[in-house]
Amino acid sequence: DGQGNFGSVDGDGAAAMRYTEAKLSSIAAELLGDLKAQTVAFRDNYDGTLSEPAVLPSRIPNLLVNGSSGIAVGMATNIPPHNLTEVCDALINLIGNEDADTAEIMARIKGPDFPTGGQIITSPEELREIYRRGKGGIKVRGEFEVETLKRGKKQLVLTSLPYSVNKSRLVEKIADLILSKKLPMVSDVKDESAEKVRIVLELKDGKVDPEKVKTFLLKHTDMEINFPLNFTCLTPSATPERLSIKEILNHFLDFRKEVIVGKLEFERASLEKRNHILLGLMKIFVDLDAAIAIIRVAEDRPEAHDNLKDRFDLDDEQAKAILDLRLHALVRLEISKVEEELAAKRKRLKQINTILASRARIWKEVRKEIAAVKKSYGDKRLTTVIAHGPQLAYDKEDFLVHEDVYVVVTRNGWLKRVKSYDPRTQMLKEGDEVLAVISANTKETIAFFSNFGKVYV
Repeated sequence: DGQGNFGSVDGDGAAAMRYTEAKLSSIAAELLGDLKAQTVAFRDNYDGTLSEPAVLPSRIPNLLVNGSSGIAVGMATNIPPHNLTEVCDALINLIGNEDADTAEIMARIKGPDFPTGGQIITSPEELREIYRRGKGGIKVRGEFEVETLKRGKKQLVLTSLPYSVNKSRLVEKIADLILSKKLPMVSDVKDESAEKVRIVLELKDGKVDPEKVKTFLLKHTDMEINFPLNFTCLTPSATPERLSIKEILNHFLDFRKEVIVGKLEFERASLEKRNHILLGLMKIFVDLDAAIAIIRVAEDRPEAHDNLKDRFDLDDEQAKAILDLRLHALVRLEISKVEEELAAKRKRLKQINTILASRARIWKEVRKEIAAVKKSYGDKRLTTVIAHGPQLAYDKEDFLVHEDVYVVVTRNGWLKRVKSYDPRTQMLKEGDEVLAVISANTKETIAFFSNFGKVYV
């Protein structure tokens, strides 16, 4: 959860770190939640002065939800981001349903879900094969809206961009196409984006077909891109492998099972330790005045420690806990409160032992935890998956400027097209002269016949 400039979709870099600050968002804290419960192994940091977790005990399937990309020696990975709600649904379905195939998983995970929205134009069959193999490419397309202005004039608005496309470069590219008259149907382009993308293309008149402009932009700009998918991951054995979607989900489920077992075992050990202390407190309630007297008359702490052990049949840990109590806490202790706490702790201890003794109950805890993550952080999909996108036929004839011109041919073989012809103002090379002037239209076709019997159109 950052404050300051962290870059933008226009390709702006983040400000220097002295100008930015950040704190963990609540979902980021889920990556660290069980760290104190000794659920993961620790190792030395880079210089051996501190310890760090080998992995984070994440409750979030971060690799799929946030995605990852990178290049190593002889291998690369490119995992797109996915929707948390869909990934949680797929994980819950996979628990107790080990035979689920890719089709069943893809019924829940529709495909990548990019933060920039857009549309995925890939058939379900292709997506299933890509997620089964762990490799392939999908077509990602930006979204358009047609707005009608006064007097029937229309404008085309770009409302979302394909993931990773630089907005300012896209606007620059469209402006270049307009200036070079390759997009004669559009008079101007404006970037009116704020929090949401809004790039407005002003169409020349009411007769312009916005669909044809869409087709041109999809063909000649980054409003449609191919996004490669490559699910190469480090497995728990630290071996890089290309995994299917099912294998990635199963690895995460196995990891969560280990973390939950570790957390429950840590809690069990803490409860047993606390119960042992509570039993010691109950022993001194037999004669609380005697315990206070022993502490008061003792010369030092070791003497009080030994005398309490002998008088009340305590061990070192219990005696130390009693001596660590402040006097007012010792006076105010009530046997009923100690008994209530001991009963509650024994009840929880029994629950933990019951869970750890049953594989089915452990998986039930995993399912409950994933459902809680989905409920707390699940959101709606931003990217639309279209099985078969509209077939937009591109015809370059639609984008030719329709006008009458003159074709000038010179004796030395030069050819040029001019809007108007005046023999007095024609610029020719020295020693050359006009051979022919032909009246034509920009939508007409010209053919050249060579002395080798070939024709070029």
